[in-house]
Amino acid sequence: MDLDSWNPGYIVTQDEDTLYGPVMVNYSTDLVQINEENTVKTYGANQIKMVYVKENDQDMDRYIYSFPFHPYSDFKPFKLFEMHFSGKSVCLLGREMLVTETIPMYDNFTYRTYYTTRTRLSSEFFLMFANQKVKALSGSKKELLLLFSDKKEQIKKYIQDNNFKVTEKEDLLHIIKEYNRLKAL
Repeated sequence: MDLDSWNPGYIVTQDEDTLYGPVMVNYSTDLVQINEENTVKTYGANQIKMVYVKENDQDMDRYIYSFPFHPYSDFKPFKLFEMHFSGKSVCLLGREMLVTETIPMYDNFTYRTYYTTRTRLSSEFFLMFANQKVKALSGSKKELLLLFSDKKEQIKKYIQDNNFKVTEKEDLLHIIKEYNRLKAL
Protein backbone atom coordinates (compact mmCIF):
# COMPACT_ATOMS: atom_id res chain seq x y z
CA MET A 1 0.00 0.00 0.00
CA ASP A 2 1.30 3.47 -0.95
CA LEU A 3 1.25 5.67 2.15
CA ASP A 4 2.80 8.74 0.47
CA SER A 5 -0.56 10.54 0.29
CA TRP A 6 -1.40 9.66 3.91
CA ASN A 7 -0.52 11.95 6.82
CA PRO A 8 0.23 11.16 10.46
CA GLY A 9 -2.69 11.71 12.81
CA TYR A 10 -5.38 10.14 14.92
CA ILE A 11 -9.14 9.58 15.03
CA VAL A 12 -11.53 9.91 17.97
CA THR A 13 -14.59 7.74 17.37
CA GLN A 14 -18.13 8.31 18.66
CA ASP A 15 -17.38 5.57 21.24
CA GLU A 16 -14.49 7.75 22.56
CA ASP A 17 -11.84 5.34 21.20
CA THR A 18 -8.65 6.99 19.94
CA LEU A 19 -6.82 5.35 17.02
CA TYR A 20 -3.33 6.46 15.97
CA GLY A 21 -1.64 6.06 12.59
CA PRO A 22 -1.44 7.47 9.07
CA VAL A 23 -4.78 9.05 8.10
CA MET A 24 -6.51 9.87 4.82
CA VAL A 25 -9.67 12.03 4.68
CA ASN A 26 -12.05 11.95 1.70
CA TYR A 27 -14.58 14.80 1.80
CA SER A 28 -16.47 13.67 -1.31
CA THR A 29 -17.47 10.37 0.34
CA ASP A 30 -17.23 11.62 3.96
CA LEU A 31 -14.96 8.71 4.85
CA VAL A 32 -11.79 8.59 6.92
CA GLN A 33 -9.24 5.81 6.61
CA ILE A 34 -6.55 5.06 9.18
CA ASN A 35 -3.70 2.58 8.96
CA GLU A 36 -3.48 1.26 12.50
CA GLU A 37 -0.77 -1.38 12.98
CA ASN A 38 -0.72 -2.21 9.23
CA THR A 39 -4.50 -2.67 9.13
CA VAL A 40 -6.54 -0.13 7.16
CA LYS A 41 -9.80 0.76 8.86
CA THR A 42 -12.50 2.91 7.25
CA TYR A 43 -14.93 5.08 9.21
CA GLY A 44 -17.92 7.07 8.04
CA ALA A 45 -18.59 10.61 9.27
CA ASN A 46 -21.32 9.30 11.58
CA GLN A 47 -18.78 7.04 13.34
CA ILE A 48 -16.22 9.68 14.28
CA LYS A 49 -16.14 12.79 16.43
CA MET A 50 -12.80 14.26 15.42
CA VAL A 51 -9.80 13.66 13.17
CA TYR A 52 -6.39 15.23 13.72
CA VAL A 53 -4.07 15.37 10.70
CA LYS A 54 -0.48 16.63 10.63
CA GLU A 55 0.14 17.78 7.05
CA ASN A 56 3.51 16.43 5.88
CA ASP A 57 4.23 19.00 3.18
CA GLN A 58 2.83 22.18 4.76
CA ASP A 59 3.79 21.59 8.42
CA MET A 60 0.21 22.36 9.41
CA ASP A 61 -2.17 20.85 11.96
CA ARG A 62 -5.73 20.21 10.77
CA TYR A 63 -8.72 19.41 12.96
CA ILE A 64 -11.68 17.82 11.22
CA TYR A 65 -15.04 17.31 12.93
CA SER A 66 -18.25 15.53 12.06
CA PHE A 67 -21.50 17.54 12.13
CA PRO A 68 -25.01 16.91 10.77
CA PHE A 69 -25.62 18.92 7.59
CA HIS A 70 -27.88 19.01 4.55
CA PRO A 71 -28.63 22.28 2.76
CA TYR A 72 -32.22 21.49 1.73
CA SER A 73 -33.60 18.74 3.95
CA ASP A 74 -34.60 18.16 7.55
CA PHE A 75 -32.76 14.82 7.38
CA LYS A 76 -29.18 15.77 8.15
CA PRO A 77 -26.52 13.09 7.61
CA PHE A 78 -23.12 13.65 9.19
CA LYS A 79 -20.49 15.38 7.06
CA LEU A 80 -16.80 16.09 7.64
CA PHE A 81 -15.72 19.71 8.16
CA GLU A 82 -12.33 21.21 8.89
CA MET A 83 -12.43 23.72 11.76
CA HIS A 84 -10.75 26.93 10.55
CA PHE A 85 -11.85 29.08 13.49
CA SER A 86 -13.78 28.25 16.65
CA GLY A 87 -15.68 31.12 18.25
CA LYS A 88 -18.35 31.36 20.92
CA SER A 89 -21.03 32.69 18.54
CA VAL A 90 -19.88 31.49 15.12
CA CYS A 91 -17.28 29.00 13.85
CA LEU A 92 -15.77 28.91 10.36
CA LEU A 93 -15.74 25.46 8.78
CA GLY A 94 -14.42 24.30 5.43
CA ARG A 95 -14.44 21.36 3.04
CA GLU A 96 -11.87 20.75 0.32
CA MET A 97 -12.35 18.72 -2.80
CA LEU A 98 -10.69 18.15 -6.13
CA VAL A 99 -12.70 19.58 -9.01
CA THR A 100 -12.11 18.38 -12.55
CA GLU A 101 -13.26 20.80 -15.22
CA THR A 102 -13.07 21.10 -18.98
CA ILE A 103 -11.91 24.48 -20.24
CA PRO A 104 -11.55 25.91 -23.76
CA MET A 105 -8.06 26.74 -25.04
CA TYR A 106 -7.42 28.79 -28.16
CA ASP A 107 -4.51 27.75 -30.38
CA ASN A 108 -3.01 30.80 -32.15
CA PHE A 109 -1.11 28.60 -34.60
CA THR A 110 -4.09 26.63 -35.98
CA TYR A 111 -6.72 29.27 -35.12
CA ARG A 112 -8.86 26.63 -33.45
CA THR A 113 -10.35 26.18 -30.05
CA TYR A 114 -9.80 22.87 -28.33
CA TYR A 115 -10.77 21.67 -24.90
CA THR A 116 -8.51 20.48 -22.14
CA THR A 117 -9.21 19.07 -18.69
CA ARG A 118 -7.66 20.30 -15.47
CA THR A 119 -8.03 19.34 -11.84
CA ARG A 120 -7.81 21.93 -9.08
CA LEU A 121 -8.39 22.12 -5.35
CA SER A 122 -11.62 23.88 -4.42
CA SER A 123 -12.74 25.05 -0.97
CA GLU A 124 -16.26 25.48 0.33
CA PHE A 125 -16.93 27.45 3.50
CA PHE A 126 -19.61 27.01 6.13
CA LEU A 127 -20.67 28.77 9.31
CA MET A 128 -21.65 26.89 12.44
CA PHE A 129 -23.69 28.82 14.96
CA ALA A 130 -23.85 28.24 18.72
CA ASN A 131 -26.74 25.77 18.38
CA GLN A 132 -24.54 23.61 16.06
CA LYS A 133 -26.61 24.59 13.04
CA VAL A 134 -24.36 24.54 9.96
CA LYS A 135 -25.05 26.95 7.07
CA ALA A 136 -23.28 26.86 3.69
CA LEU A 137 -21.75 30.09 2.38
CA SER A 138 -22.29 30.84 -1.29
CA GLY A 139 -19.63 33.55 -1.43
CA SER A 140 -22.15 36.39 -1.50
CA LYS A 141 -21.57 39.40 0.78
CA LYS A 142 -25.34 39.97 0.90
CA GLU A 143 -25.90 36.43 2.20
CA LEU A 144 -23.18 36.81 4.85
CA LEU A 145 -24.69 40.08 6.07
CA LEU A 146 -28.11 38.42 6.23
CA LEU A 147 -26.66 35.65 8.45
CA PHE A 148 -25.11 38.35 10.67
CA SER A 149 -28.25 40.52 10.63
CA ASP A 150 -27.98 41.45 14.32
CA LYS A 151 -24.59 43.15 13.65
CA LYS A 152 -25.15 43.88 9.95
CA GLU A 153 -24.10 47.53 9.86
CA GLN A 154 -20.92 47.03 11.89
CA ILE A 155 -19.87 44.01 9.82
CA LYS A 156 -20.69 45.79 6.54
CA LYS A 157 -18.52 48.76 7.58
CA TYR A 158 -15.73 46.40 8.73
CA ILE A 159 -15.73 44.60 5.35
CA GLN A 160 -15.69 47.90 3.41
CA ASP A 161 -13.02 49.56 5.58
CA ASN A 162 -10.66 46.61 5.17
CA ASN A 163 -11.61 45.79 1.56
CA PHE A 164 -12.30 42.14 2.47
CA LYS A 165 -13.54 39.54 -0.01
CA VAL A 166 -16.03 37.06 1.47
CA THR A 167 -14.73 34.28 -0.81
CA GLU A 168 -11.19 34.37 0.62
CA LYS A 169 -10.39 32.21 3.65
CA GLU A 170 -8.11 34.74 5.38
CA ASP A 171 -10.64 37.56 4.92
CA LEU A 172 -13.48 35.36 6.20
CA LEU A 173 -11.40 34.56 9.30
CA HIS A 174 -11.07 38.28 10.07
CA ILE A 175 -14.79 38.88 9.51
CA ILE A 176 -15.83 35.95 11.75
CA LYS A 177 -13.41 37.04 14.49
CA GLU A 178 -14.87 40.56 14.37
CA TYR A 179 -18.43 39.23 14.53
CA ASN A 180 -17.55 37.09 17.57
CA ARG A 181 -15.89 40.12 19.19
CA LEU A 182 -18.99 42.26 18.60
CA LYS A 183 -21.28 39.55 20.01
CA ALA A 184 -19.16 39.35 23.17
CA LEU A 185 -19.57 43.07 23.90
